[in-house]
Amino acid sequence: MLEIPSSLPCVPSPETHPVSPDPDLVCALVSRCIACDFALDPEDLEAAARGPRRAVLARQIAMYLAHVGFALSFEAIGRAFGRDRTTVAHACRMVEDRRDDIWFDCRLATLELICRAALDGDVR
Repeated sequence: MLEIPSSLPCVPSPETHPVSPDPDLVCALVSRCIACDFALDPEDLEAAARGPRRAVLARQIAMYLAHVGFALSFEAIGRAFGRDRTTVAHACRMVEDRRDDIWFDCRLATLELICRAALDGDVR
């Protein structure tokens, strides 16, 4: 299960500083941001069962953003979400296939900015 810290350290972005944030911290933060956007509890994204369609999509988006937005490996993301790396790869393919929809693409871009700002300590 992902541990969501009560306060997140201010971590410089990868472009400006070589220190990489902890993958579990990144996944926890991304999960919290995505769950908030989908009006879900972060535990819904971590549940062992698939869950409702909305939770599945939210989990897939969180995995995708952790991979594409923060360059985490499928293995690291899978460990954080309690899933296999092939499940993470499938999630990334499913989200990538939907990016042709301009509204979906804009939503993903916005969510990535929110997650990055939260990781950098700009959002509480």
